[in-house]
Amino acid sequence: MHSSRVRVVSWPIVFGGWKGELTFDGDVVRIDGGAGGRSVEINIGEVTRASFNSSNGLWAMRCKSGRRIRFQSAGGLLSADRTAAGRETNDQLWALLRKHKVKHFSV
Repeated sequence: MHSSRVRVVSWPIVFGGWKGELTFDGDVVRIDGGAGGRSVEINIGEVTRASFNSSNGLWAMRCKSGRRIRFQSAGGLLSADRTAAGRETNDQLWALLRKHKVKHFSV
């Protein structure tokens, strides 16, 4: 199973937030904060819009319920995971968004 490091943030800026491990389970993306007890689960089928900032690795997703989820993965400067695993995570996220025909764009 593929996993990579990410940082979940509350605002559209890359500072603060909490670190976690992102894993894929079919169409569900899980971010587990480890000992902190925090976690996020995103069903890509419930996402209506998504954007990705390639310079800092920030993903922003909006769900059908109105919930917004922001997390930082692989990108240029100040990204959470600049390894090959982080880039593979981005590729898998793009593939899932295309599979579910989610409106998405990259900055």
